[in-house]
Amino acid sequence: MLHRVVGKGNTDLEYTLWHQLGLIYRDRLKDLAPAIEAFRQAANLKPAEVTERQILSELYEMDGRFDDAIGEQQSILETDPLSVEPYRALYRLYLHKKTYDQAWCVAAAIAFMGKAGPEESRFFEDHRPRGMLQVKGILSNDVWFKHLFHPDLNLYVSKIFEMIYPAALQAKIAQLKAQNKLPSLNKKYKQEPATSTLTFSKTFGWAAQVLGVQMPELYVRNDVPGSVVAVPAVPLASVAGQTVLTGFQPQELTFICGKHLAGYRGELYIKNLFPTQAELTIMLFAGVILAAPNTPMPGDMAQQIRMTAQELAKYIQPVQLEGLRTVVRRFIDEGAKANVKHWANAAEFSATRVAFLLCGDLEVAKKIVTAEPVTPGSPSAKEKMKDLLQFSVSEHYGALRRALGVEIQVQG
Repeated sequence: MLHRVVGKGNTDLEYTLWHQLGLIYRDRLKDLAPAIEAFRQAANLKPAEVTERQILSELYEMDGRFDDAIGEQQSILETDPLSVEPYRALYRLYLHKKTYDQAWCVAAAIAFMGKAGPEESRFFEDHRPRGMLQVKGILSNDVWFKHLFHPDLNLYVSKIFEMIYPAALQAKIAQLKAQNKLPSLNKKYKQEPATSTLTFSKTFGWAAQVLGVQMPELYVRNDVPGSVVAVPAVPLASVAGQTVLTGFQPQELTFICGKHLAGYRGELYIKNLFPTQAELTIMLFAGVILAAPNTPMPGDMAQQIRMTAQELAKYIQPVQLEGLRTVVRRFIDEGAKANVKHWANAAEFSATRVAFLLCGDLEVAKKIVTAEPVTPGSPSAKEKMKDLLQFSVSEHYGALRRALGVEIQVQG
């Protein structure tokens, strides 16, 4: 019915008409249904317009449609993740719904921003975890894809990297061996997390189990500086240096271990071997032309890409090559659109989300993230914390907490 009132044409004019019509129904006629429809039409015309989203959220709340109201506040947060008002609205809405765990997550975010009132502070502190989370579940592959990977992590690029990383690892080992630079892994430093008495080692094993990732061999070296790093080896291996062996609280260690182990997902492991944007670009195109040799490639990298593809061909297994061909075919059918820089940044955001999920504390996350070295072109600590803040109040984070069985319990 309303569509007959407002004609099509100039977007600004149409937006203004829908907005004014919505105000009439809301303020003069006190009629929620057509007011909601009018403001929804206006929001569709200008999705980034916060005013429409805020009014819609208020109308949905008045109508008892709390999920729709929450959706509008989440959209507002995407526009400005540092504005406290959407968090306050979400806190109120989740309490209305009696979804207390998500209300607590929002209270935690408001407290982290230093904007919590007495009631929000009390609710946050009453249910704040002390020490490691008491996890009851593990993450399935499906949960990783639905809720944990950052939305900018291109699926096709990730799957291409997953198909080629075993061959790339073998090629990297052969290269380092020829250069006499292959890291030595002395068995006397190897740890068994299941039986180790070292806090870091036990936390490492716990994190791998919770995340459902293949746990690499762990070598602990208190005689060398540094954090924990993945080293080119078969079986997969990590070496922990003296930096992570003392001075960290349990939640801090869960963050460190979680972020490191996220890099052992098949979709992300290639970054351990080739961390720079240029290297990743070469590896991506090498994988593509290995499966589809006639695919165009960047002219300035063509020689390196061909040489890399030739090296990968020496080590790739038939089942991996078949999987690669399937993925590349779909990638090309979809237009072969990929931005390696965006993928690399999304991989970093994803790993940071994993780490935060395991520690469950924004202050802990900030402490570790701020201390991490930042490579050129990578997201800054501020950007990573901004992403975590928004993630911490998302429906995805709520689903992940339920999957792990760490949601708070409130009688009400």
